[in-house]
Amino acid sequence: MDLTDSPPRRRRILDAALAVFVANGYVGTSTDQLAAAASISKATLYKEFGDKEGVFSALIADAAERIDDPFDPLIGRMGEVADAADGIALLAEQFARSIMAPSVQQLRRLVIAEATRFPHLGTLYWERGFVRVLDSVSACLQVLDSRRLLDVPEPDLAAQHFAGMLLWIPSNRTMFTAGAEPLDDRFLARVIESGTTAFLRAYSASSSSIG
Repeated sequence: MDLTDSPPRRRRILDAALAVFVANGYVGTSTDQLAAAASISKATLYKEFGDKEGVFSALIADAAERIDDPFDPLIGRMGEVADAADGIALLAEQFARSIMAPSVQQLRRLVIAEATRFPHLGTLYWERGFVRVLDSVSACLQVLDSRRLLDVPEPDLAAQHFAGMLLWIPSNRTMFTAGAEPLDDRFLARVIESGTTAFLRAYSASSSSIG
């Protein structure tokens, strides 16, 4: 007998659905698999979500709504750091390790894989996730610029440069290998260190006076 409708049950179904979709992709997933993974009947699945597309749409929408922006609290910290190196190192460590978390990469890979089929969900996840995060990174850089620790004339563009320096290699490798090659922590630490160094060099407060 199925449980009565409740948020905990919906959460359990969506959590189970994520694992099934990640393992099999959207096309390779059946309602039988979704129901079995959540230990519910297909009738309950249909009642709650309508069909497989309804489950997938609810999953991505729910994930987008629950995205936590770990960088918003760092905006205040940027007003307290001793220098640009400390501020960027703090931001880079938080940024790279949050985005490269296996659960985040799995969800990003799933959204990207189905973006053509569900463009509205891809846009939703992009806007609620990466764009919102970049806005917070931009705000952090504006604080460092206002303190004249960095020279950041275009914070939004600089935030994109920051993300590219840190994520281009590790994130793309994860996307293309589907996580078959576990990300080595020493490699990620090296990427963070080199990306931080390059970013500081590019946006050094003293670089604007060169030439």
